[in-house]
Amino acid sequence: MKPFLFTFLFSFIISFTSPNIALAQFEGEILYHMVDPSDENGDSSSMVLMFTKDRIFVNSSNDVNVMAGLSTSGILVRNDYQDFVLTMDNNEGLQIARSELESLSSMLDRLQGRTDVQQTPFPWDDKVVETDNIKEIQGYTAQQFILNGDSADEYVSIWLTDQIQVNWGLLLDAWNSTGKHQFDNEIPIEIVMNHSSFPLLVEVYRENEIVFLAESVSINTDQFDRSKVEISSDMKLLSFTDLMMNFFRQQR
Repeated sequence: MKPFLFTFLFSFIISFTSPNIALAQFEGEILYHMVDPSDENGDSSSMVLMFTKDRIFVNSSNDVNVMAGLSTSGILVRNDYQDFVLTMDNNEGLQIARSELESLSSMLDRLQGRTDVQQTPFPWDDKVVETDNIKEIQGYTAQQFILNGDSADEYVSIWLTDQIQVNWGLLLDAWNSTGKHQFDNEIPIEIVMNHSSFPLLVEVYRENEIVFLAESVSINTDQFDRSKVEISSDMKLLSFTDLMMNFFRQQR
């Protein structure tokens, strides 16, 4: 079980929620601490997810490579504008409209030399176990689910709460048009991101040892910086066309 789960969630967090479904939208900021306990250097990272009525902002302490020559530390999802803004160095942002996702997917496939591979359905009945274990995490009641790996000593423990509900909106399109073509079917992302529950703790086990941990360490629903879901007036926005032109220049 590769511990790429939260790298992927940062790049293209998804859900299987229709944008038209009325939900009690969670508004607040959730901070995750991520660590590999077996790492002798004790290196760790953090990720912040912020939700408002129409927008989602995700920020990581580590840059994430989206594609060759393009890395980002944050992504702003604007459901009200039907676009994504990836923050980059030099106070620049890459703006990608919903209608451009298919073109982005094609470009990523070309860069990675990928061909269209038919994915098999995830074996839910064989892999996912709903347990009766319940505990409190940051004041929220969470239930444990187990995702079994390919061997008996490899599994993921996921603690979900139904007290946080998020309508992911645009990110469903990102997954359907781009995300699922770039990642294998090893982890069913919908178990951690759906319209009725939210992950507060993820532990990856191998040989009965935790090899990756992602834990929510704070949940703030009162005083959080809502300006993070806005684009600063001095940010230079680059279009998807700009990205395409730079890509073709590099291919010459």
